[in-house]
Amino acid sequence: MQFEIASPVADIHGAPDLNVLRGKFETQLVMGEIFNVEEEKDGWCKGTCGHDGYAGYVESRHLRKKTAAPTHIVISARGNVYAAPTIKSPYMNTLSFGSLIHVTAIDQGFAQVDGSGWIYARHLAPVETHEKDHIVTAKKFLETPYYWGGRSGFGIDCSGLVQVCLGFAGIKTPRDSCDQEGAIGQAVDTPQAGDIVFFKGHVGMMADDANLLHANAHHMKTVIEPLEHVMARRGEITSIKRI
Repeated sequence: MQFEIASPVADIHGAPDLNVLRGKFETQLVMGEIFNVEEEKDGWCKGTCGHDGYAGYVESRHLRKKTAAPTHIVISARGNVYAAPTIKSPYMNTLSFGSLIHVTAIDQGFAQVDGSGWIYARHLAPVETHEKDHIVTAKKFLETPYYWGGRSGFGIDCSGLVQVCLGFAGIKTPRDSCDQEGAIGQAVDTPQAGDIVFFKGHVGMMADDANLLHANAHHMKTVIEPLEHVMARRGEITSIKRI
């Protein structure tokens, strides 16, 4: 059965146990994204992520039956939701970039989320919106904390950043860097702005001809730094892909 994420963000685990070491089979979904449930047991749902087929387990509390079709997508890294259409009203929660919501009203520059709280309308765009320049999207995530398996404005990892940014450009991309390397772009020898650069177990995007934009555990956040500095730490580039 098809469910949607009802929380601002939900971790997808490799096993139905919060104490199991996180690893390859973990990713994240943000509000409004789809999780296809195969079975439910003891507060956990087993299934696959709707956008890429990634398999895993999610706590049942994060899911709800699919409601109204989304009308808008959150396009800021993070957007606060308030109890009323004013910044002076009580804070409710925060939504990540990529969250899919159904807007039910507009008032004083705020949009009502599914008949509940209000988010600043300029943090939204119509759900069909795309940004062709994935580097423009990636820069929204600068200083976002590094989080293994993350793909949200609350925390993100290297391949999650690439998947989210290319996805918003209309390019469907696998979740893990090892799969991304074989699936996207055309191989080139010399990097330029916008190229996707792969290392063993790591990936980033060229912000310009010399600097890499990437989420990484060295800085524990998303940064732009000289490609040569990354090579000194990570070793040789395994491939450069041009989108």
